[in-house]
Amino acid sequence: MPNSSSGSFNCEELVAENAHAINQLAELLFVVPGQLYRQTFGAKNQHVIGKHVRHIIDHYMALLTAAHRQSAGPLDYEKREREERLELDNHAACNKLLAIINSLGRLAEVPQNTLLTMEHLSDEQRRTVSTSIDRELVFLASHTIHHMAIIAMLAEQGGVEVSDGFGVHPSTLRHQQQLQMQMARIA
Repeated sequence: MPNSSSGSFNCEELVAENAHAINQLAELLFVVPGQLYRQTFGAKNQHVIGKHVRHIIDHYMALLTAAHRQSAGPLDYEKREREERLELDNHAACNKLLAIINSLGRLAEVPQNTLLTMEHLSDEQRRTVSTSIDRELVFLASHTIHHMAIIAMLAEQGGVEVSDGFGVHPSTLRHQQQLQMQMARIA
């Protein structure tokens, strides 16, 4: 939506999309038993709900740190805290997710295309890449929903019911709605 004072676009809708996904995840963590949150899945016992949640949190914290404190250096998704407590304690992770939603609110009025510098390691070479806050919000929404889809499968394997829209990208939900409307017109 255009910002009425400047005629430019801000990040409000992107922040709302991210906040919606994070809130869905926080709601799931309220009902996931702690044992299931820490349970390992898969042939190699490497799939854990808590690790996926911590990974999501780390990515948001990296963006928030870079966006709020430009002097803190460039955005670098590889330099994450990887706080083990967030992998083991679903209540601590839930509280952190709710704090992230609150912090994201401060990005809502940031003008679209606000530049940000990002460090990226590729082929053992560190590169500085230009990006923007809105571009990173788009990435984080997709990244979060991708991990939520995995979390949904693990939660369901553990006997927890997951809502239909959980871990489904908004574009997929829109597509499904269009198909339903087309089917309703045909019927």
